[in-house]
Amino acid sequence: MIPIVEQDAPLDLFSFIGQCAAILWKDWPKDMEAVSLINGGFSLRGTCPYSADCGKSVFIAQTAIQAGVEYAASTAWARTVAIMQCQGCQRYILATVIYPQNTGAGHRYMGHYPLGAPNQTVADEIPDHIKNDFKEALRCIFVDAYNATAEMCRRALEASCLDLGAPKDKVLEKMIDWLENQRIITPYLKNAAHNVRLGGNRGAHPPEDGPASEETTEPEKEGPVEKIEKEHAEAIVEFTREFFHHVYVGPKLVGKYDFSKPKAKTT
Repeated sequence: MIPIVEQDAPLDLFSFIGQCAAILWKDWPKDMEAVSLINGGFSLRGTCPYSADCGKSVFIAQTAIQAGVEYAASTAWARTVAIMQCQGCQRYILATVIYPQNTGAGHRYMGHYPLGAPNQTVADEIPDHIKNDFKEALRCIFVDAYNATAEMCRRALEASCLDLGAPKDKVLEKMIDWLENQRIITPYLKNAAHNVRLGGNRGAHPPEDGPASEETTEPEKEGPVEKIEKEHAEAIVEFTREFFHHVYVGPKLVGKYDFSKPKAKTT
């Protein structure tokens, strides 16, 4: 990071926003690159924070101001703050770049706000109270809260088991087994559900605690409880999504596209 020269002047609005945002979003990905243009300006290219449909997009400056000068290695770096527009969805971001004066080098990306939003796309066929818990899990994984992701997936799964008719007086382990015994879910889905359950337990308890005692009367076979990392959270999310697809989405699609019915006659 290029050091900023101490100044007696108070922070301007853009510097204040930048410092606050840097604290709030310091660990978030900044998938963006500055591109210097022939006319002396710049554009950005990177992932649009608003729409997954945009994917990698180009951002064009609509208005820009020079927000100060910084010095490093005997080089003066001009800082520019710009309102930029995504050429995909036409929405705006606030971006900061620096430019080395009198060197001919290109612009360097420093930051942009907002830095993105979680993809909370969930099938409409899932009941709302279950859908909301699963969306919270998706928000958690977006900000790298992997333990919380596992816990919210487990919560959504338990709500789904109850929705499918599992006995309320049983712990989640027995609910899942009951659904499989009643042939409401397949053995494959039972295994996927148990993975979500165990992942949620691991996310809810410190390693020295082990799994919740009321969850099962049998000792865990996996060994010591491991920390929930990104890959574990992603797997738990996919297991949960797969479970919901089979118990909610699939049956609705089969009912909607019933090719055993006679073709409607046209007049």
